[in-house]
Amino acid sequence: MSIRRMRERAAARLLRTGTELAIDQRELEERMAAAAGADGRSAAYSSAYGAVAMARWVDSAVLWLGWRLLPRTSMPSTTTPGFSGQ
Repeated sequence: MSIRRMRERAAARLLRTGTELAIDQRELEERMAAAAGADGRSAAYSSAYGAVAMARWVDSAVLWLGWRLLPRTSMPSTTTPGFSGQ
């Protein structure tokens, strides 16, 4: 397996994982905001919001690393796992 192919596979996996994490994180933030509501319970969620902010930072780092690993002349191939080619 060539270095280029390994980079493509690693980048595709990181980008897929980062995207899934971003979706999950957004859903979690929406549920937390709905649970906190307007009744002043938001102080009880302050440590949870800190953890979500850290997760957002990690997610950004995963996506950035995936884009940096992706070879510049690379396009997702039909053999890339999880890519339908459409």
